[in-house]
Order: sequence, then structure tokens, then C-alpha cells
Amino acid sequence: MPGSNSSESSLTSSSHGSSNLSEKRQADESEVFTRMSYLAIETNPDASSSSRSLPRQKSVLRTIFNIPFLLIMAFLSLPRALIKACISTKDLITLQNGKKIFKILLFLVPIIYAGVYCVGSLSSKRLTEGLASPEMTDLHETELNSLWQSHTLLEEKVHEIELLKEQMDHLRAEINGVMEGILHSVQEILEESDIPGENRDQVLEMINVAFKKVYEDRVQMPDWAQKSIGATIDTDRTSKSYELGKTEGCCFSSWFFSSANPPDIILQPDVHPGNCWAFQGSQGQVVIRLPEKIYPTAVTIQHISKAISPSGDVTSAPKDFAVCGLNEETGKETLLGTFIYDSGKESIQTFQLEGELSKSFVYIKFNVLSNWGNAEYTCVYRVRVHGKRTNSS
Repeated sequence: MPGSNSSESSLTSSSHGSSNLSEKRQADESEVFTRMSYLAIETNPDASSSSRSLPRQKSVLRTIFNIPFLLIMAFLSLPRALIKACISTKDLITLQNGKKIFKILLFLVPIIYAGVYCVGSLSSKRLTEGLASPEMTDLHETELNSLWQSHTLLEEKVHEIELLKEQMDHLRAEINGVMEGILHSVQEILEESDIPGENRDQVLEMINVAFKKVYEDRVQMPDWAQKSIGATIDTDRTSKSYELGKTEGCCFSSWFFSSANPPDIILQPDVHPGNCWAFQGSQGQVVIRLPEKIYPTAVTIQHISKAISPSGDVTSAPKDFAVCGLNEETGKETLLGTFIYDSGKESIQTFQLEGELSKSFVYIKFNVLSNWGNAEYTCVYRVRVHGKRTNSS
């Protein structure tokens, strides 16, 4: 049996050896085939590259043939894409910005409304409290009452002025009639007394002059510079009054009058010796505020005559003077004329202004440029301003 075992082992070893040989032979054959294939590829590279490039050529041709189709599809889908883009953009703007704006407005509108409401409420409350307070009510009532009283008083004054004008015209007519009657009676008496004609004329002339001085004022025009109707003096633009204590022995001594007169004395009809306004030197001015705005047409200057002057002369009378209208707001002067008051003529002299009815004024400036020789002072007795009201034709 040992012999059999050895034979079996030898057979087994021989079979293992044959199998190993066959495996080795197959490996060698495969290696040879691989080397031959590599050699074939290296000896014929065109065949390998052609085999690889064939699929690539097919894909390129397919792409070239698909280009027109792709262009057509892109052209057809372009409007639709644009519409979708617009819609999406619009939706995006509306949704995002709209929400933001709505949130901002939702936050700001109540705040703004509350602020406006609070401010309006406070202002209306203050206004209501101010108007409803007893002090404000009394103040408003007082102001309204004063305005109404002023309006009523002004209407009454205007009515009184018109009545005074009518009365003055009536009195002038009566005085003229009385004077004519007296002169006629005196003439008859002189004729009956067999007085010569020359003496008769002299007597009548003397009587006529006396009547002119005492009874008659030949200025038949309304005077707007009267204190009795509301005319006043603007003292800020008027020269300073003459001080009596500076000069002794002049006509302004204690026997002439006791104290200096204010400037508004020239707005009153009382023209007695010494009843005048005097300023120092030969140059000065006075500004008259009229009771209402008028179109000035003339001025009248009045001074006493030498016959009734205590000093026997009128050297203090104004000589050269100018009349100006002053603008009520700006104070700008408008020259209305320059004139000369002749002390050798009648004591009442009227001068027509230049540019009549061209401008209206409420302030009239009377500017004395020189007098008739008195170096110490100048006397102004009376100044009248004539014209027409702005609201009358």
C-alpha cells in the first residue's frame, strides 16, 4: 500500500506540474498577443485615430445641422421670454417695493396725521381761548366802539365844516351888503352936505379901506389850514420858536405880549399885533398837517400893516418864501412855487401854486428864505392853504 501511495503522489505531482505548465503557456501567449497588438497599433496609427475621430465627426455634423433649427426655436421663443421677463420684473417691483412703500406709508401717515391734528387742535384751542377770554372780548368791543365813535365823530366834523362854509359864505354876503349900504348912505350924506368932490372921494376911499381892514376878507376860497377844522403843526419838522429873553428892547418886550406864541397861532384868524409866531433869524420853516389830503391850488400870507405896527415898521415880515408838498410816507418834497410877500402892498396876499391839481398832499411846508431886514427874528401871522378835496371833482 505504500507503493500505491507513492504512485498516487507521483501522479498527483505530475498532474500539478502539467497544469502549471499549461497556465504558464497561456500567460506567455497572452503576453505575446498584447505585444503584437501594441506593435500593430504603433505601426498603423491612422487606423486607430480614424476609429476614434469617427464619433466626433458625427457629433459635429449633427450640431451643424441643428443650428438653423435652434435659431428658429430661439426666435420663436424670444417674445414669450420677454413677456415672461416683463411680467416677472413687474411682479418683483410690485411685490417688493410696493410692500416697502406700503409699510412706510402705514408707519408715516398716522404720525403725520397725529402731528397735524395736535398742532391744529392746540392752535384752535389757543385761538378759541384767546377769543373767548373776557379780556380779549372786552378789548375787541372797546376797539370796535372806539372805531365806530371815531367814524361817527369824523362824519359829524365833516358835516360841521360844510355848515360852517355855508355860514361863512352867507355872512360874507351880508357883510358886503351892509358895507355897500353904509357907503351909499355916507355918499348921500356927503352930497347933501355940499362937500367938494375931491374931499368927498377921499372920505369914501378912507371909509372903504377901513371896511376892508375890519370887516372884509377878500380871499373867497376855503382855508384848509385852520385849527378849528383839524389842521395841526408838525413840530418835529418845524423851526424852533424865538426865545424872548435873548433880545431886549425889541417889539417882543413885555408891553407887546407876555410870552412866545406856539406855531399853531398861524392857523387861527386872530391877527392882532403881537399875535404871531416868531422864529430866530431870517430863515425858518413850518410844516402844516391838513385835516385831509387835498390838491393845493394857492396859499395866502397875512401880516400886519405898518399903520398898526407898534414899532412902526414890518421888517420882521417874510419876504422870499417857498411852498412844498410833502409825501406822507417818504417825506419827499415837491416844490409848488417860490414867491415874494410885498410888505408895501395889502396885508393879505394870495399866491397861485404851480402845477395845480397835479398831486394831492396832507403835509404842506411853508419855508421862509428871507425877511424884510430884521436880523433877530421873523414873524408869521397867518398862513392859509387853499385847494380841492381829493374825493371831489
